[in-house]
Amino acid sequence: MKRKILLVDDEEIFLRPLSRTIVAAGFLVDTAGTATEAREKLKNGEFDLVISDVRMPGMDGIAFTRALREEFGDLPVILMTAYGSIRTAVDAMKAGAQDYLLKPFEPDEILLHIHRILEIQDLRAADRFRTARNQETFDLRKTLVFESPVMRRLQREMTGVLPLDTTILLTGETGTGKQLIARAIHYNGPRRDGPLIEVNCAAIPETLFETELFGHARGAFTGAVTDRKGMFQLAHGGTLFLDEIGEMPLSLQPKLLTAIQEKKFLRVGGTRQIDVDVRIIAATNKSLEEEVAAGRFRKDLFFRLSVFPIRVPPLRERPEDLPVLADFFLRRFARKCGKEIGPLSEDDIAALRAYDWPGNVRELENFIERAVIRAGGDRAEIASTLGQSTQEPADEGDLAPFHPDLPFRDAKERVVSAFEKRYIEEILRRAEGKLTEAARIAGMDNKNFSEKMKRYGVTLDAFKTYPPA
Repeated sequence: MKRKILLVDDEEIFLRPLSRTIVAAGFLVDTAGTATEAREKLKNGEFDLVISDVRMPGMDGIAFTRALREEFGDLPVILMTAYGSIRTAVDAMKAGAQDYLLKPFEPDEILLHIHRILEIQDLRAADRFRTARNQETFDLRKTLVFESPVMRRLQREMTGVLPLDTTILLTGETGTGKQLIARAIHYNGPRRDGPLIEVNCAAIPETLFETELFGHARGAFTGAVTDRKGMFQLAHGGTLFLDEIGEMPLSLQPKLLTAIQEKKFLRVGGTRQIDVDVRIIAATNKSLEEEVAAGRFRKDLFFRLSVFPIRVPPLRERPEDLPVLADFFLRRFARKCGKEIGPLSEDDIAALRAYDWPGNVRELENFIERAVIRAGGDRAEIASTLGQSTQEPADEGDLAPFHPDLPFRDAKERVVSAFEKRYIEEILRRAEGKLTEAARIAGMDNKNFSEKMKRYGVTLDAFKTYPPA
């Protein structure tokens, strides 16, 4: 569709050639001789841009621009005048004009300004659309799919903190949905119209971490030919999501702590403090308490991040959610693949419940997608596909199966989880079910060893030996 522009000027000798120039460039044009006439035309039609003279009978261009701000919001305005001065230019910008031109000007000059302003408007509209789409996508009522009491408690916690600007620490195993929850908190909170900048701390090399997070000044190092904004500054007015915060280098943690507390920081090589207004949401699949005890994470930063901690439970603690999550993913991927697939059967659900899902919701999502892709008819072969996914390797010396069909981090987590569970069980077997002895052999304290046992569903009774009766 052609863009429509309203020209406002009381000098017909100027208005006609300007109108012809703009029409020749592919725009639709309407004209008005006064601000009053222009306002009537704006009320009765839709325009993308107003170009107005400053000096006109009745209401001048400055007052006209102020009135447009009140009546038509962000409708862009270009003001023109043959009597330019610094004072007039300042008044025009204060009134809300997007641009200011001195008469006379060349046709190419006005067209350049028109294209630039409409491009900016298009970018703003696209940004508003993305924000609205994200708010719809992350509508709290649609984001979390669950039936379990433990997830109802989590939703209540989220709802309580949504209207606030509180720092949040999301904890939980990999694949539980911490990133999804962080996005839902942002798009349902007071900063929903601001940016959401996501940083995966595990994916940034230690040597680049500071400049990625805080940016650098020109000349800070070889190759720094311009100033560069870091993630902290890009998140100004919005939310900074620090995923895998437990992987942040210890050397940078004091600077992060200062930036969060003081809301200001220095770029690498910079000399001027930069003020920022940022909400922090952090997430980790590690126990930060253990990291603090081991000297790998600062205690003061841990306390600063955990103002409002939210634990995201693993899938094994919410078995009631397995059927509804599986059905949700089944319908989503069926639509994506253009297939008509019937609902899950009781046998399908039984097969899903028989598996412990160490990769949590992400593993379930990936599995359902594979099952849909492999489906030849109107049924997804859940049991057979699950059997292929969980098949043990032939070599019994392996500690756990490899999973090349999963992303690297998820596959690694599953191997590590299998190793830890088998290690805990073997240590308990040697210690004959004695917790203190098992923890001593493992080089851990009783609390941490007990937490590992609880995580993998291991109990002491299974390893205790009793004297014969």
